[in-house]
Amino acid sequence: MSLPSQEVVELVRQSCADIPEGSTLLAGSFYRNLFKMVPELREMFADDLGPQQQRMADALLAVVRYLDTPDEIAEYLQELGAQHHRQLGVRPEHYPHVGRALIRAVSEVSPGWTSSMSSSWVLVYRWVTAHMLAGAEEAASVSSGHRRTH
Repeated sequence: MSLPSQEVVELVRQSCADIPEGSTLLAGSFYRNLFKMVPELREMFADDLGPQQQRMADALLAVVRYLDTPDEIAEYLQELGAQHHRQLGVRPEHYPHVGRALIRAVSEVSPGWTSSMSSSWVLVYRWVTAHMLAGAEEAASVSSGHRRTH
């Protein structure tokens, strides 16, 4: 799956432009939305969400910042997908909920939010998800002893 157009990428970047590096504002909003939408996912995480919020915030802003290097970001996302599969038990059916919670969270923290940004986030999130799922599938096949060949 190829990265969405530069125009789409720029709209995603604009939506995050006012979020300072290291801020967990977006991550906090994301987890509030996610657990409101799908309360049963709360038990997948530690009681203290602080460290997880920081990791999520750092990862998300890094992805947005480095979308110009899609090969490197794709590799990072595959590793992240594998890690989430192994450590948190994230399954493919969780990704649509995560996407909705993420887009809602960005809309809440982005002062200049537009419907075009929403559409752009959907496209970028699909790209992100494709790579994370590929990493999760690889991790699942390795853990079950059936390594995929490329």
